[in-house]
Amino acid sequence: MSEITPPPSPPPAPPAPPPRQQSNGLAVASLVLGILSLLSFFTIVPPFIMGGLAVIFGIIGLTKAKQGAPNKGLAIAGLICGAAGIVATIAFIALVVTVGDATFDSSFTISPVGFF
Repeated sequence: MSEITPPPSPPPAPPAPPPRQQSNGLAVASLVLGILSLLSFFTIVPPFIMGGLAVIFGIIGLTKAKQGAPNKGLAIAGLICGAAGIVATIAFIALVVTVGDATFDSSFTISPVGFF
């Protein structure tokens, strides 16, 4: 009798690629804008814009992080830096207005004798 050999088995299937990790670019954008708003607090208008966007992007980044996206810490840091940039700008404006009022005294008059 002749022996029957089984047909060769097919090669194993290649492994499945790893699942793509969800990114959280808004958390990174929040951190960058928050830092920029802190660094430019003395320019008055841009820190409000950048700080506001940092807060908004930080909140959106946090909600994405709750759904499984990474970089929750970056979103929190961006949120804090954006809020701190806005507060620093408001404090700078208050300081300029206060010091400006204190240094500008209109009671001085010029007379031929001197300043009074």
